[in-house]
Amino acid sequence: MTTALQKYSKHLCVKNLILQACKCFDTIPDYRPNHCSNGIPFSNFAKSAFAMMHQKYDSLLSFDTDQADPVIRHNLETMYHVKDGKVPCDTHMREILDPIAPEEFRKPFKKLFSLVQRNKLLKAFEFKCGDLKDCYLMPVDGTGLFYSGECRCNECCVKNKGKRNESYYHNLMGGCIVHPEQKTVIPFAPEAIVLQDGATKNDCEKNAIKRYLAHVKREHPHLNLAILLDGLYADNPTIELIRSYGWHYIIVAKDGNHKSLIEAMNALCDQGNLKYHEITNKEKGTKHWFRYANNVPLNASDFAENVNVLDYVETDKEGNRHTWCWVTDIELTEETVEEIMIGGRCRWHIENQTFNTLKNQGYNIEHNYGHGKYHLATNLAYLTFLAFMVDQIQEMTSPEFQKALKERSKGVRTYLWKLITRIFLSWFLEGWDELFEAINKGIKPGRVKINTS
Repeated sequence: MTTALQKYSKHLCVKNLILQACKCFDTIPDYRPNHCSNGIPFSNFAKSAFAMMHQKYDSLLSFDTDQADPVIRHNLETMYHVKDGKVPCDTHMREILDPIAPEEFRKPFKKLFSLVQRNKLLKAFEFKCGDLKDCYLMPVDGTGLFYSGECRCNECCVKNKGKRNESYYHNLMGGCIVHPEQKTVIPFAPEAIVLQDGATKNDCEKNAIKRYLAHVKREHPHLNLAILLDGLYADNPTIELIRSYGWHYIIVAKDGNHKSLIEAMNALCDQGNLKYHEITNKEKGTKHWFRYANNVPLNASDFAENVNVLDYVETDKEGNRHTWCWVTDIELTEETVEEIMIGGRCRWHIENQTFNTLKNQGYNIEHNYGHGKYHLATNLAYLTFLAFMVDQIQEMTSPEFQKALKERSKGVRTYLWKLITRIFLSWFLEGWDELFEAINKGIKPGRVKINTS
């Protein structure tokens, strides 16, 4: 798959991706009195923060210390378009970014995704199942972002309110386009799960997904999606919402939450109206067993959605059994059940290839760079997600990035991030081509000659 995607690297190179993102930062309205015409250009705050996240700094203080170096200021200007080398200090950056509406940081995601679309990179992610055409799998889920027993802002949700162990938190809802044969993902702009303006109750995933899907539909109105969700969302309102946007769904159905659905399936089984399909993989020694039915009421309500139900059991070569159940609106046939099973299991890509990467592979998504009073924590999380999006596109399309990653020990990304930052900190660079050339061709360390005369 790598070879097929390399021809798009000219249009999706890191230089152009960052340039397009920075053009979006230039459009953020300057709310400062008189726009501080003699001070730091307003867009430099967002550009500097993005550079910090893209360079995987583990704290704003570390970035503030380094940015005083003329080498770093030069590289921030040539590689991240920070105008005139004017980089804000850590306190000033927090103060300016805090009141900016998070919606302003959605713009770069849409811009970069349009580049992916125009260059036909989505073809590698197309989900082919039955009569579906130009359809893409999109798992959506929530994750923890911030938790503290002391630090609090106006957007914090509150746990154990009024009690001695009262604490404060932010969560985040994310989604991305995935494919079972792709190791990378294409993320969309996330949605903050925070206390909403004027609300007295905590925000939650069920409310956040309504906002999230509405954003995706507004920003990508012609995109045909199959939404992958866990059992929390296997209910009438969520399914109705997805169908209202013209999308498909594959949602986990858990036994404890869908008693009437199980009873309906058992009744169909007793009547002999269920269909079965089995596959044996002799090479791997696994067996796949499917039981399915179409047009089954989701629950006992008079207004229940009719769904298609797929029960699946995998037996490995040791005899261990693993079971799943999904509800979907995609027709279940002997030809489609395996594809739907594979698609449904792609839901884990949002955990394994997105959230786990952001938490454990150098992005520090859970680190508190500064909490602020309004939107600072959310805005910095958006910029971290944007840095992740740039890296994912590079991993798919850039031969230089792929070579640099492949030649690291076992392809460990965190080591590559350190190497990129090391060169970024040490050498005057005119652009990203120079940086990757330095990585891939190697820079031989020199020796300091001490004058002993």
